[in-house]
Amino acid sequence: MPYVFSTSYLPYNKTKEAAKIYVDTLKEFRAEVRGLRKEIIPNAIKSRKDHIEVVGVSDVEESNLAKYLQIQQKYMTKYHDLEGYGYDIEVRFKVTEALEMIGLKMPE
Repeated sequence: MPYVFSTSYLPYNKTKEAAKIYVDTLKEFRAEVRGLRKEIIPNAIKSRKDHIEVVGVSDVEESNLAKYLQIQQKYMTKYHDLEGYGYDIEVRFKVTEALEMIGLKMPE
């Protein structure tokens, strides 16, 4: 099961607008992704020098990955009108999966 990292970047002057979008859409988003993922990090927030960074990590079954990414992307578009907002969605493999890809296993 790969991890999906969703990282958002927003300017300090847009935090309230972004938070409102998040609160207004959270219930709907969670209903749509129910059963597609296990939430590892719901959202971790960090203040950077010139922006706020928000990271969420989900563990997604490979068979659900395409559907989950499509839903995730749909919800990220709700922030597109916020000037200075940006985001990345990345799929990362667990070390056990990466080792299996090259014919190795984790030691016991």
